[in-house]
Amino acid sequence: MSNTTTVTVRSRWLPAYLAGVLALSLVTGVLAWVELPRPELWPLLLLCLMGIVSFQIRELDVGLRISFSFLSIILVASAAISGVFGAWVVGSVSMLVDRNQRRWSATMFNAAMSGLLGAAGGLTYALLGGVEGDGMLGKDTAELAATVGWPLLAADVVACLVNAVLLSGVIHLDQGVPFGVQLRRVLTGSGVAYIGYGIIGLLFVILWFPAGLGAFSALLIMAPLLAARWAFVQYGEEMRSHERTIDTLVTALGTKEPAAVDRSHRAAALAEWVAEELGLPPGQIGTVRYAATLHEIGHLGVATRLLRRPADSLTPAERRVLDRHCVMGARMIEGIDFLEDARSGIRHQHERFDGEGRPDGLAGDTIPVAARIVAVVAAVERALVDPTTGGRAAIADVARQLQGDPGRFDPDVVAATIVALDKHGVPLRTTTGVSS
Repeated sequence: MSNTTTVTVRSRWLPAYLAGVLALSLVTGVLAWVELPRPELWPLLLLCLMGIVSFQIRELDVGLRISFSFLSIILVASAAISGVFGAWVVGSVSMLVDRNQRRWSATMFNAAMSGLLGAAGGLTYALLGGVEGDGMLGKDTAELAATVGWPLLAADVVACLVNAVLLSGVIHLDQGVPFGVQLRRVLTGSGVAYIGYGIIGLLFVILWFPAGLGAFSALLIMAPLLAARWAFVQYGEEMRSHERTIDTLVTALGTKEPAAVDRSHRAAALAEWVAEELGLPPGQIGTVRYAATLHEIGHLGVATRLLRRPADSLTPAERRVLDRHCVMGARMIEGIDFLEDARSGIRHQHERFDGEGRPDGLAGDTIPVAARIVAVVAAVERALVDPTTGGRAAIADVARQLQGDPGRFDPDVVAATIVALDKHGVPLRTTTGVSS
């Protein structure tokens, strides 16, 4: 699994950041060439070829904005097979040829970043006493663990951290995503996988030298990885199929209530930010995003005349009919397997934290976390519209409204929402309309 970025300059500091990373990578390569042992040519060429192939056949989207390739495994193995300079070369060369990237700035940044990952891993391996090449021959299991295993796994962890820091920096400057939020996103999305990279990279090295298989070990490693890639491609296609289903449902809602499309996208963005602030795992963040996107899908079962009228003009009976949209929405998506967990977030969005809400009178933590987040997100949408001017209300005013009814919302979710709004601002633009 590998993280790369497409760069579109949006911050005046971004060009300086890109130039700094590129310069640091070049200086690192030159110093490694001058000061450290140089690798044998043919293993280096083989590793470069493997790196280029793995990057070119990577799967660009397996969910959670993460791409999958074998390059990280090749870089880890390069630290022990070709040393610091070799790992830097493998990382740099592998990303210089990118058939999917048309911006030279992004290609150069990705190559520089990958070179730094290789060099950081190689340097960590060397500093921890890791042996290279034929130095592994004749060692018993305990010696291999001390001089190859642990240094290589440590090199893998360092490469993971360098990747997360460099990538989070460029995305922060390019897209405005808070550095800490992006750092956590990268680490939770690919951090655990790096443990697997280290183990597979170690296996590659052991097969190459102590087992005496040499270059043939590349075939033994690549074959199962290609099978794994196939599985990830299928998973990515399944995720894209889910997104198409969501888009179809939102489009259907938009044919009846056009303003609901924008509200759905804003709610999804804010709900995802709030879920990240609460530290929810990636799978649960996806559930929250689905629930927020479809939180008004039940409006398809509500008379259009009620949806078009201002909320304060509805009679109590009409308001009850409109409020039933959450139950109707949960029923509408029943049977869609990947939305099963999101259904409870839609159904229970009108529950109150004090237990006085609808439809089932749930209270406190018995209310699904997706529903607690959707409740606040929907309230933010309403609060953002200033009733006196029709313009956008200040975030401080929104915070006061959310905190004005202590029994309505989960206070932890409210606090996370305020933090998310302060960090990211208001998602997209605010439109007026009935939202509940």
